[in-house]
Amino acid sequence: MNLALRSLVGIVACCASAVVPAADGQGNYAIWGAGSRSCHQFSQARPDAAKVATFRDYLMGYLTAVNTLAANTYDALGGESLETSMTWLDEYCGEHKMDSFERAVGQLVLARHDHRLQSPPGASRGWSNGPAPSASP
Repeated sequence: MNLALRSLVGIVACCASAVVPAADGQGNYAIWGAGSRSCHQFSQARPDAAKVATFRDYLMGYLTAVNTLAANTYDALGGESLETSMTWLDEYCGEHKMDSFERAVGQLVLARHDHRLQSPPGASRGWSNGPAPSASP
């Protein structure tokens, strides 16, 4: 798990800077779970709810890690539904069959970066874990 989180930090850092920290000197890192499968395998699994569940679970874990680790990110998808994201991944994987599913998810996060929610929807009303907004005199 620690290694998977490091890879997510690298992706998030890529969004924030031109220099990308890597897990090793050549930029290689281990990919765990469904992320190591190909886009083609994702596309083949998509019609079968039981088979695609592993990919959906990977996506949810990846997004949770990005939301946790990326600066100024409450929701990396910007409120987009999980099913809409799965459809985006269908389209991406249809065009990039040899990419890993991890790369496809990384591309989804990059594509949604400018639309991400940077704070919870109710934060302006004090509905967050952060400090409450100060009252104006």
